[in-house]
Amino acid sequence: MYRKFISTALCLMLVLVFSVGVLAEKITVWTWYDGLLGQVFKQLVKDDFEAKTGIQVDLQTVPIADMTSKLLLSVIGGDAPDVVELYSNQIVELGVRGALLNLNGLPNLNKTLDQMHPGLMRQLTYKNATFALPGEANWTWTYYRSDILKDIGTEVPKTWDELKTLSTKLKARKMDIYYDYQGDPATRSTGRFLPFVFQRGTDIYTADGTASNLDNPAVIDAFKEFVSLFKDYKFPIEDPGYQTFTDGATPIQIYQNWYYSVYERAAPQIAGKWDIAEMPGTKRKDGTIDRTNTGKMLTWAVTANTKKKDAAWKFMQWAVSPEFTAKFSKLTYDSPEKWRLFFSTKDAIEKSGFPAEQMDVARKALATCQMQRAVVGGYVADRYIDFAFNSVVLQNANPEDAIKKAANDSTKEIQKKLKEFSKLIAKL
Repeated sequence: MYRKFISTALCLMLVLVFSVGVLAEKITVWTWYDGLLGQVFKQLVKDDFEAKTGIQVDLQTVPIADMTSKLLLSVIGGDAPDVVELYSNQIVELGVRGALLNLNGLPNLNKTLDQMHPGLMRQLTYKNATFALPGEANWTWTYYRSDILKDIGTEVPKTWDELKTLSTKLKARKMDIYYDYQGDPATRSTGRFLPFVFQRGTDIYTADGTASNLDNPAVIDAFKEFVSLFKDYKFPIEDPGYQTFTDGATPIQIYQNWYYSVYERAAPQIAGKWDIAEMPGTKRKDGTIDRTNTGKMLTWAVTANTKKKDAAWKFMQWAVSPEFTAKFSKLTYDSPEKWRLFFSTKDAIEKSGFPAEQMDVARKALATCQMQRAVVGGYVADRYIDFAFNSVVLQNANPEDAIKKAANDSTKEIQKKLKEFSKLIAKL
């Protein structure tokens, strides 16, 4: 009887230990991938990550528009996910507030970061802290109707000056050029403005991240050229995009790379009549053309209060690995929706299945993509650039006065946030 009791007790203990172990190896992941992309992602998580690691994943789809507010509420309420997928411009603001884990010190972090293009990490780090890993990357390049440019007898513009000249020719034929940046409407002008700044070798914030650099002479010059496209050359501020590219009304469009799938899939009638090129650039004193572009990313982060850090970190490393991104790219393109996804690793382009004849443009665009450097308070400070743009283009304000006012207002916002979060920043 005694032996039977001991045996039963041991069995129950083993079952309990096993159950606790299994529970400890189940993580919750919030992703924005939905619809067909979500189905492909979920299947890869099950067949690849879970099968190889034994870690179970509770994958929950959260709309990207609700992600930040929902995450902050969940962190406060103590029921946050272990891993969350966020846009890159949200990372440092959330990290400094204590919502995201500083990844420094985790196993193989440097090895993982070495796989990424360095220009992409600027938006995910602050001081000595690293708050996320880059996943899907969106850079900016030029789409052009090769058939229309051939009829006009011109080539795709390499510089902003060439773009302005072409704009005059197109307007004479009742056609135009559209330049947009897909992102938060409140910071849309910042995204369009940054390439002009980066191509001059400067930035919109000071090197120490404590103030605006918008009153720097080089940045003022960049702003004047940027707004001249809309004020002097009358580039449309809004445009249907897909429709006008298809019918030829705006045969030059500067958009992010994900739009490639839209034209490819939804406009078969112009197949073979359009192509891509690097973003227009700024000619330097040595005669070279700087064609630095910018964009945004989807990123993976571990929440600060997770109790399953090791399992969450394994998932993140898998989600940015060349093996996963190559599979995801292939499966999404082979799907009925034929999405072409681009990722942040250095060899992602080679494994993307992108057309060979356009591969060189894709390589150069990714290599010259520079994400906006994160500063505390930058998310709000960026909006002053949009205010400056609107005041010049819509209200005929003086460009230099407008951008200097934006510099002053941005610095005040940054200084306010630095003071507000000084104790948290000191811990980084």
